[in-house]
Amino acid sequence: MASFTAYAVQTVNSGLALGSVYGLMALGFSLIYNSSRLINFAQGELLLLCGLTLYSLTQAVQVNPIFALAAAAVCGYGAGFAMYSTTLGLSFRSSPLRQLMLTVAASLTWQGVAILVWGKKPLLLPRLLPIPAVSAGPFYLSADTAASLTMALTAAALLSLFLAKTRYGRAIRAVSMNSLAARLQGVSPTNAHALSFALAGVTAALGSMAVGPQTMLRFDMGLGLGLKGFVAASLGGYDSVWKVFAGGAILGLIEAALVLTFSAELKETLSYALLIGLLLLAKTGRSCPEKA
Repeated sequence: MASFTAYAVQTVNSGLALGSVYGLMALGFSLIYNSSRLINFAQGELLLLCGLTLYSLTQAVQVNPIFALAAAAVCGYGAGFAMYSTTLGLSFRSSPLRQLMLTVAASLTWQGVAILVWGKKPLLLPRLLPIPAVSAGPFYLSADTAASLTMALTAAALLSLFLAKTRYGRAIRAVSMNSLAARLQGVSPTNAHALSFALAGVTAALGSMAVGPQTMLRFDMGLGLGLKGFVAASLGGYDSVWKVFAGGAILGLIEAALVLTFSAELKETLSYALLIGLLLLAKTGRSCPEKA
């Protein structure tokens, strides 16, 4: 019993640490897909570049938590808008295949930029939120997991409120439901698409703050995190912020359980086999995630 309890505690701690990052990535995928029907395969590179930018900032100046969050938001917003300007913004009326390939090209290009500027050596991003470990009986969350989960839940809550209560959020929802009808009502689909990319950049930047202290920032990590975020969004169904985030948490818990059960050397094989299975089984919704 004791060994099972320890296994369960470790699974929950590791799974929620991973799931928080996957959930943040999934929110970005969901925002972009619902507004434009585009799968942004460069979402992982948004996380990478924002994380590396934050790393350089921490090396240059003393960064407090409020400044770190503000810097992440500004960096993510700008990177997301730049991503829109170089992908969907250039090919709004192009075929979906061309739009998709532009995101793949952007992913490779931004990865190359990361290598040129920061090199290939893994870099450790300091934990920028001073949230302590949580312990209650056998239940335990490490400081990194607690910080990641707090940040991810807060981001999901704020995004849900933004989509439901603000004019710009309702514009994104209107475009996701019927772009032509939204345009007839005075809503600009172009502005809604650009805002969706920018907000996806913010969630990616927060994801970099969550994953950087845990696994370090590596030039080749974007694609893997992006794929897992895509699967998490598909698992959540795309129709609710909280369902999409829950898809990330579930994926993280399943992956942690598999890694702890089987040999560590099989981690990637088991993880991507799981992704293939989830992609085959998951249903993809078509409504904008606004429900709580």
